[in-house]
Amino acid sequence: MQVPHPNWIEINLDNLQGNIRYAKSLLPAGVKLLFPVKADAYGHGVLPVSIAAMEAGVDFLGVAHLFEGITLRKNGINARTLILGPCQESEFPFLTENNLTPSIPDFETAKKLSDFLQKNSQLKVHIQIDTGMHRFGIRHNNLDEIKKICELPNLEIEGMYSHLATADMPEHSAMKKQVSRFDALVRELEKEGKKPPLCHIANSAATFLFPKTHYDMVRPGIALYGYDPLGKFPSEFPIKPVLKLRSTVRSLRQVEAGEGISYGHFFTAKKNMLVATIAIGYGDGYLRGEPSKGVIFIHGKPCPILGRVCMDACMVDVSDVPNVKAGDIAECINGELSGQISVEAFAAEHKTISYEITTRMANRLFKIYLPSNERT
Repeated sequence: MQVPHPNWIEINLDNLQGNIRYAKSLLPAGVKLLFPVKADAYGHGVLPVSIAAMEAGVDFLGVAHLFEGITLRKNGINARTLILGPCQESEFPFLTENNLTPSIPDFETAKKLSDFLQKNSQLKVHIQIDTGMHRFGIRHNNLDEIKKICELPNLEIEGMYSHLATADMPEHSAMKKQVSRFDALVRELEKEGKKPPLCHIANSAATFLFPKTHYDMVRPGIALYGYDPLGKFPSEFPIKPVLKLRSTVRSLRQVEAGEGISYGHFFTAKKNMLVATIAIGYGDGYLRGEPSKGVIFIHGKPCPILGRVCMDACMVDVSDVPNVKAGDIAECINGELSGQISVEAFAAEHKTISYEITTRMANRLFKIYLPSNERT
């Protein structure tokens, strides 16, 4: 007998694969696609998502940390995997053992890795370049250091990449400057016969909007999970959201006018109301935010949240919902049902970004993976 769950997330792998196919259709022949699955695949579940992505034809997976790559390997996922965080000396033995590709942030790390590999084998690496994000990597105009890395033994310089800080803000001038810097570096290395085979800089927004940034590989993340890279809803791109957050009505009660609801009594009923308690709260990753903000859909109707979201529950007004009862499904995040409860709208409501909404989904939420012919 299956243990019942009061709330869950549904992951539509068919939508995921459709989004990947759309992204691939934008790319010139020969341009590869790296799909980021860091942070538990942005909260969607790294193992099922990685398998589905490989079936859809991605060329690389991307993780943030060594342990995330090892998790893939321990579960039989052997796709080419780039660790996007800067390589550390303590990680060297695990890289060769697990066939993981590290990111090289400076000459010192590269030299230490090269010396280590003399006792083992050659390893493919990607060099990180700082073109203006100022997070990781060698400064774009430090050509001497970059060339010194390219000349080290035992390292196969497979790739070189940077990260765009403002691609989701097309009006911002910084992206043009970053691309120009990266382009100058690529051309200089090409002139000297040292250009790595895989140069890449494009995230979701750049992949979809700026073909000049495609180079040899792209790294779209949030858009392939089905959320607009500019934070808009509906999206101008033919992508479908992969995640839905659903819960259930746990109890119903009549609340009289003048009574306060939830912690702090930030909401006071102005009339007699029928109030439903929904089994979703900030302990599930459903953001607490400001009191009485947002809606949850029940029987296709938007039901306003009343007062504070609690750790395990929140209360909504169901006075206008006919035939509501305990056990009914409550749609908390579902962009296919309504833009009001899309990931993008929920993020905007809380003055944040779609990435934070999906990566905050709590481990205690049950996950259901659906192909398109089974989704509801």
